Parts: sequence; structure tokens; C-alpha cells
Amino acid sequence: MAKKRVLIDVETAGASGDMFLAALTDLIGEEDALLPVAASLLIYDPSFRINMTTHTVGDKTGRRIQITRNPTLRLDPQSLMDVLMAVSEEVELSKEARDLAKKALQEIFEAESRAHNKPISELHLHETGSIDTILDIVGTAYLLERGDLLEDTEFVSTRVAVGSGTVSTEHGELEVPVPAVAEILVANDVPFHNGDARTEVLTPTGAALLVTIAGSYIKSREGFVVRNQGVGFGTRDLGKTPNMMQISVGEMVAPETEEKKPEAKPDPSETETEKKAPKEDKPKTKEKAEVLEDWSTDEVVVIETNVDDVDGETLGNLFDTLIDDGLAYDVVIIPAMGKKNRPAHVVKVIAAKAGLKSIAEVMIRQLGTTGIRYSNWARLKANRESLVCRLEIDDKEYMVRVKVSRTRDGSIINIKPEADDVLRVSRETGIPVRELRPRIAMQAHAVTE
Repeated sequence: MAKKRVLIDVETAGASGDMFLAALTDLIGEEDALLPVAASLLIYDPSFRINMTTHTVGDKTGRRIQITRNPTLRLDPQSLMDVLMAVSEEVELSKEARDLAKKALQEIFEAESRAHNKPISELHLHETGSIDTILDIVGTAYLLERGDLLEDTEFVSTRVAVGSGTVSTEHGELEVPVPAVAEILVANDVPFHNGDARTEVLTPTGAALLVTIAGSYIKSREGFVVRNQGVGFGTRDLGKTPNMMQISVGEMVAPETEEKKPEAKPDPSETETEKKAPKEDKPKTKEKAEVLEDWSTDEVVVIETNVDDVDGETLGNLFDTLIDDGLAYDVVIIPAMGKKNRPAHVVKVIAAKAGLKSIAEVMIRQLGTTGIRYSNWARLKANRESLVCRLEIDDKEYMVRVKVSRTRDGSIINIKPEADDVLRVSRETGIPVRELRPRIAMQAHAVTE
């Protein structure tokens, strides 16, 4: 079967991170799909909120996202990358999705570095250093994965509109495109034009996401037959120019001239994922929405091997490698009796399907096993949400992340505080963990009721 083909249409009003989020949310048809990513950012900015609404301009109806945040919060490059990795782990991004997010953020860093002629470590980020940059990048990777658009998918883009004139920034009044955007366009040989808007319409985050996702560019969307489409609207008023981008799943039925993007240098941290038969596209259907209201579903790969000649340190190191590097959702090591009555262990790993080859390579190299077993499993999961509780102890407030799981009727199954946050509060206050947990659970009950 041929790959799915996805067209990113940015010819009219460029692209921004929030437009990517809105268009992908509209495409996959799950209004609350982005909430887990937004919730994971509350620990860094308790005022952080998103509001996804339906918006219509002319004959186009789609989504528009509005973000509320602390405007004074700014992160340096290393902190921004640390938060990106922490949030990626929190929402259980696969390695492929996590690598996409890292690459997009690195694209911004390198562009800012070239624009200001400074090493990345010395950059003082302004707009791109805000917490919503993490939402834009991790959220896009999360939605692409949720919409089954990371595997067996070819992304093409129209030439991108950048706008014209000047724009007010924290660096002052700058010509459009701003230096970081210009650096991204030139470095990746992206075809662009000014368009009709008399202001900035291509942001650094939008440009970084576009060059990270799109593999080639076409001169026009003419001839592209749409099977499913998402429309994302920006918040800025562009006058007569509709401020929107479209992401469409379909196929090209007429010949087109493609301007290929130069091949990126291979990333040594990336490994080839297993080639699988493409999945069918998931259209926006009422039936799908009804199922997701009842259960959270996904597919995982379960990988196993038996070993009878490996010491405990090797097993422990394998466990840490798979978990700390974010390759696996879970690792279980089960004592067993093997052939010739030898003590043995069964190593069982649960991971995203895209991680099969990476995990197999790690297991074979570290354990010396001659082979592994694997099978694909479908999972039904209790609905989960993440929230932040404010815990007041001796007139001081502590923020603790909490995961709440529910049954299909909304009843609470379990409230689990984030272990790292509980340990942090315990160390600072001297209160034992066993005493903190019920206090946090009571606070979470109050918040969720």
C-alpha cells in the first residue's frame, strides 16, 4: 500500500504553532485531544490555560485556540529543552514523536544562534522562550501521533506566506520576516512569498514545525483530492486575508512539480523504525468520538526474551536505559526456571510500536540474547487527566502534579500524585511521604469534584 499523503497549505496566511495545533485538532476530530499536554505544563505555569473553539470565516469552519499564560515567564534554551523532554515523557510520546519535537526546538535554537551570532548556550530568548512554545511543539508531535500521521505518511507543503512590513517584538520593531524566520527558510531552502497580509504571518515556531514535518514542497494544491481536512485559524486579524492554514489527508491525482527539500544530516540518536503496513486514515466520525468518550485506546508492542546467563547489574542497567531514555512505557523482569533447571529471567517490555527496532537493538546488545519475541497489542485504558494541586504547609504553597483516572461513567478510580513532586515537598518540609499522599489526594478530590 502507498503511504498516506498529507498536504500542509500555508500559502495564504503562513503558519504558527497555535495554527498547527488548531488544524490538527480539527483534522482528527477530538476537541479535547490537546488537554493532556496543556495539563502537564501547569507545574511550570499554574496560570496556563487553553481554550479551543469552533471558528468560521466565509465557507471555512475549523478550530481556533486561545492561550492564557504568565507573560513574564521566560526560559533559557537548556531549560526549554528540559521542559520539552519532561512534558514529552509525561504524555508518553513515542521516540519518533519525541525526536520530531526535539528537532523542531533545535531548529529554533540554531536559527536564533545564527541570527544573533551567539552560541546557543548564551542566547537570551524572548517570545520563543515562553512556555507556549513547548505546547506548540510537543502538542503538534502529540496530535500527529494521536492521528496516526507519523508512520507511513508523506508530508508536502505549499510555498509559505511570510507577510510583509514590520512587526513589534521584544527586540523592537523588526522587518518581516524576522531574522530567526529568515534563517530557518534559507537554511532549509523553503519556497516562500510575501502574500497579501501586511504583517508577520510566519512565526519562528511555525517555521520550525513546517521544515521539521514537511519533506517536500509543491507549487499549488491544485489536483490534490482531499479525503479528510483540518482547518486552523490564527488569532490575529489580517483584514481581508483569512488567517488560516489547512492540513489535508488525501492524494495528488495530477502531475505536479515538487521542489525537494535537501536531505537533512542524519541524527545519530535516531534509528530506523520498523516498516509496517499503513493504517487506514481515521476520519472525523461520530462513532470514533463515542468510543473515545468511553475508553482511551492505543496500540503497543510487547517485546520479550528469556536470559539465564545475565547478572543483576546488567539487568538493572537495561531497565534504566529503556526507561530513562524514554524507549519503553514499562519494563518487567520476572524470575523463572529455564532449561536444565537453570535460574533465569523473563524480560518483558511494553512500548510504542515505532520503538520496536530501537528496543530490540538495546536488548540484544546489552543482554547478549540471540533473539526476541514481539507481538502487537491493543490497549483499553481508563480515562486519565493531569492536574496541579496547591498544597499549603506552614504558610508556603507547594505545587504537586496529580494523575486522576476514571471509569467510563466518570467515577474516580485512582488519584496518584507525581512521585518526584511528593519527594520534593517531603524533603523541603520534613513531612514523610506516607503523610503527604493522603493530604494531596484529598486536595485532588476537592479540585475534581
